[in-house]
Amino acid sequence: MKTLTGSLLSLEFDRSSVTRVRHLVTVSAQEAGLSGIALEDFVLAVHEAVTNAVRYGTPPRGIAMWREPAALVCEVTDKGPGIPDEVLEREEPATRFDFGGRGLWLMNRLAELVVRTGPEGTTIRLCATLA
Repeated sequence: MKTLTGSLLSLEFDRSSVTRVRHLVTVSAQEAGLSGIALEDFVLAVHEAVTNAVRYGTPPRGIAMWREPAALVCEVTDKGPGIPDEVLEREEPATRFDFGGRGLWLMNRLAELVVRTGPEGTTIRLCATLA
């Protein structure tokens, strides 16, 4: 893991650091003011984005988190091939027999989600409202 400058959390990650990233996201989100179910939901949504970046994206993979006046924002980026349109357009999760296919669906239910994707990579932005 290579630490980048600025914000609550900013670093590059790989498969070996997913657990450490989840811990850092939890601590940073708590310090920003999230607690209880809101904290758990946000951490799970970010974890899904990080896991997808490791599974489907290519390096460099990065995560940045910062606080805005009424929101906690986290961006997860990778330089992979982008998310296929059929995955982005899916309104229901994959069936229980499919391996995977629930990450974006879950992220969209746990946090405010914005996806920018294309052949140069993907950015997942997740936001949680702060009280």
